[in-house]
Amino acid sequence: MKAALHLPGANALGVVLLHAYTGGPADINLLAHALNRQGYPVVAPVFAGHENNDPDELLRQSPLIWWDQVEATVAAMANQTEQVAVFGLSLGGIFAMRALAVMPQVTLGGVIASPVMSGASNVPVNFWRWFKAMRRRQHLPLSPTAAEQAALTQQLVAIEQFNAGTQPLLAGLTKPVFIAAALQDTMIDPQRTIALQAALKQAPVTFKGYAADHVLTVNAAHHQLEHDIEQFLMKEYEGQL
Repeated sequence: MKAALHLPGANALGVVLLHAYTGGPADINLLAHALNRQGYPVVAPVFAGHENNDPDELLRQSPLIWWDQVEATVAAMANQTEQVAVFGLSLGGIFAMRALAVMPQVTLGGVIASPVMSGASNVPVNFWRWFKAMRRRQHLPLSPTAAEQAALTQQLVAIEQFNAGTQPLLAGLTKPVFIAAALQDTMIDPQRTIALQAALKQAPVTFKGYAADHVLTVNAAHHQLEHDIEQFLMKEYEGQL
């Protein structure tokens, strides 16, 4: 069972890390520990339905449930620290940007290979690959039912609707934002991540592109990504650069 990650630290800035669709805290474990070594307390929740790698359990959830978890996680961190930073990988980036836009406790943050802006993706294809892998582990039928196919469509539409509600909030955002784009992304069109910079008309943006695929937090780019986020926090929060 996937468990939330809690790493205590002495820094007055707490960091909330949000994982990807069908993922979990393992997605951002390396980044979490890298930031924690710099003294930042770090929390990474598990989005509802992701705990047990059960596709049917995941398909019963909604982005509104996940957003409630983000709000609760940020509130809990804000009770322990002076300020909060939120970063999200892929799906998690959508919630990170909403948090930056609407939560005063969140003073900076950003996205990693995230489809905040509209565009193409291979999420359905990759979901069914994950679905079959999980079913194979459980020795269950590999082919989805019509109800499961409909549930995925409904859930992805709900995510896009939540995303569409976030996009209008971005133009007025003035908080520092870090954007990491996977330039060889095969999950989502990398232009979706790149386009976010243009949408942030008033925010100070740190943009970094990486010659790597989607999950930058665990692939060959992860060391550079960790360094770049550490530098972003030093510059925008600690004012040391």
